[in-house]
Amino acid sequence: MKLATYLALALAAPALAIADEAEKAKLMEAGKASFMTCAACHGMDGQGVAAGPKKMAPSLSGSKIATGDPAIFALVVHNGIAKETQDYLGMMAPLGAALDDNKLAAVMTYVRNSFNNSASVVTPADVKKYRDKYKDITGPVTRAKLEELGKAK
Repeated sequence: MKLATYLALALAAPALAIADEAEKAKLMEAGKASFMTCAACHGMDGQGVAAGPKKMAPSLSGSKIATGDPAIFALVVHNGIAKETQDYLGMMAPLGAALDDNKLAAVMTYVRNSFNNSASVVTPADVKKYRDKYKDITGPVTRAKLEELGKAK
């Protein structure tokens, strides 16, 4: 590699990191606002709202769905999860109609980087790809389907 090319790349790297951090901060702020809908069941602390001896929804802290493959997480938020058991009182409702690509990217980024989670940022462009990828799946998905999709990478 030529010295001039190397220097140009080396000097550009910090600027890219700053831009990435600024984008993440913007997504996190917007995501926190959009999370209010999620907080009804998952709680403001992401631990799941207690309803007697059970919870309305599972904790988001360490959630394999939230921090795993972002395409599958997008599918879950977009389509919801079918109620198959009584483990939780609530059901993951489909929120795709209520969240445009910007809001979905923001809330996903917020959840993936809050509640002791640390995962990659999700951009609106990513969300568009995920929606296109799973456009043929309609209605809430089952946990078995999520597991199948996770293995089909």
